[in-house]
Formats: sequence, structure tokens, C-alpha cells
Amino acid sequence: MMRCFTKKRLLLQNFLLLLMAIVVGVLPVEFALAAPQTENARDAISSAVRRIASKAEYDFKYDLKEKQKLFWKVEHVTTTKTQIAGTTEEASARVETLSSWEVDNVNQSSGEMVFRNTITAIKAWKKVGEGEPSLYDSRNSKNPPDEYAGIAKSLGQPRSRITITPKGAVLDRQSDFVSTDFSAGDITLALPTKKVPVGYRWNVPTEFEATNEFGAAVRLKARRCYQFFKVRQGNAYISFRTEVLTPIDSEKTRSQILQKLVRGYVVWDFEKGLPIQKRTQWDEKVQGYDGADSYLKYVGRMEIKLADSTEHEEAEKALTYTSLTPLKVAPIKLRQSNERPLLRH
Repeated sequence: MMRCFTKKRLLLQNFLLLLMAIVVGVLPVEFALAAPQTENARDAISSAVRRIASKAEYDFKYDLKEKQKLFWKVEHVTTTKTQIAGTTEEASARVETLSSWEVDNVNQSSGEMVFRNTITAIKAWKKVGEGEPSLYDSRNSKNPPDEYAGIAKSLGQPRSRITITPKGAVLDRQSDFVSTDFSAGDITLALPTKKVPVGYRWNVPTEFEATNEFGAAVRLKARRCYQFFKVRQGNAYISFRTEVLTPIDSEKTRSQILQKLVRGYVVWDFEKGLPIQKRTQWDEKVQGYDGADSYLKYVGRMEIKLADSTEHEEAEKALTYTSLTPLKVAPIKLRQSNERPLLRH
């Protein structure tokens, strides 16, 4: 009885695949009706259906709702190793923050959205060399270390008021705070301006400023390269990396932009109309930037995740670390549907 049921289910599945292929015109009716239900026929139909999916186009756009409140959990971990004049020093840091977006207004005609970005809690740990580590937890530390005093005063206050388009372009930013640029892109993702298929690539131009070994200012042209590489369970996966276009002939200059040389990926939720996860990774080194034996290595990762209100409230009570040891970052592994590696140096 079970074998009979399984056979009927396979026949039904094959019929539905045939019907889909006929409707979109991938298989002619004559071939579909005459095709025997063999493994080869099923493989051919499955291949046709995959070709249909590969031709589908997707529309990316932010869809924030007026009075909506979104909660984010951010974790940033870094390890820096420097060597100058025979002296080596290693510094490690881990920072977890909870933040929110509160949508003030959505223009019904243009689709422009205005929201406030607020940090509500922070837990930070830092260790330099052999010294004692410093720890700051905003929920139970009354006297934060000097390095965290500024952010401690700003907790609970909107850090910026931002206006964006449905395609993620920032039209206006009002802020009383200086933000740190980790070159992980803007607060929003620059989206394709049209419907695009899986495999689509696009670039966003940018510039970096640095100095060379003589102290002269250097301006470097660069771009952020994006690729929409797969759809899984209603979510799109987008890889990104930084590409410097201006040739760099100075190790001193290169040492100043290590934090801007990033790669990673974004998970985009079509139903919500926003990214629900973003992971950025750094793994760069430079030698001879300040003397023949000088060496600098920068390793890090930053992960941003959308959290529901319950998770946010619980996390706000007790942010916990998974580890307080120096970071050892494993390479990001992303696979397309054909299981070929996506991200490369």
C-alpha cells in the first residue's frame, strides 16, 4: 500500500512539473504528452523548471511602515597585531550593541522613508598587550572608561535621523554624533534600480583618503561590488566586497585603509522589505609600512541581525559573550546552488 501511495505521489509531482513546463513554453505539448515517466524524463523536466527559475526577476526595495519599530543586535569583534622596531603588540576587542529604528514618516507618493536610529545598550570588552582587560556594560556600569564615555552619554537618544529612498539611497542624514566608518556600506544597502535575476552584479563607487610615507594626502578611488547569487526560502543572498581601483604604491597608505577592505554577505527578506542579516569580515595585513621590520595584521567581523521585540527586551537585560579570547576568524563560506565557491580574494 505504501509503495502504491509513493508511486502515485511521484506521478502527481511529475504531472505538475510537466504542466508548469508547458505553461511557460519550455516544453512543447507534444513532447510533454509523449514523454515516458522515466528518470531521464524527470531529470529533463526538473532541468527545465530550474531554467524557468533562473530567468525570474526580483524587485528589491525597502518597505518600512509608518510608526514601525525595528530592533537590531550588532556584534563587532577585532584582533590587531602590530610590530614596530622589534616590539610586537596585540589588541583584541568585542563590542555588542542593541539598537532600534523608529520610522517617523513614509511618503506615500515618493516612497521616501524617515527613521531615527538609536543605540539602547552596549557591552564592550577590550585588551591591549599584557595589560588588564577593560569591560563596560551599560546596564550595570555607572562609571564607564574614558573610551566609552561618549557612547554611554548617547544611549537612548536618537543618534541620527535618516531619509532613504525605496532603493536604499540616503537622501538626508541629521546627526549630532560622529559615526565610525568601517566601510561596511551605509546604514542601508544600495539596491539595484530595476528588477534583476539571480547572478546580477552591481557596483557602488566610493573614495578613501590616506597619506603616504612623506605625509602627502592620497585619494583612492574604490567601489563596493555586489552580487545577488541565490534565493532560498523567500530570502535573497547578496555578497559584497571592496575593490580599490587606484594603484597603491605605498605600504604606509595601504596600512591606513585595512579596515575598509571588506567582504561578506547580506540576507534580504522580500516579505519584510529589508535585510535581516549582514555579516562583514576583515582579514588583511601589510608589511614594511613603518620601517623594514614593521608589520600590521587586522582581523575582524561584524554581524548585524534583525531581532523581534521579545528577543530585544531579553537581550537588553543580559548581553552575553560567547568568548572573551582573541578572535580567530574562519573564512566565510558561501555556496551557490551548484555548490561552487562564491567569494574569492
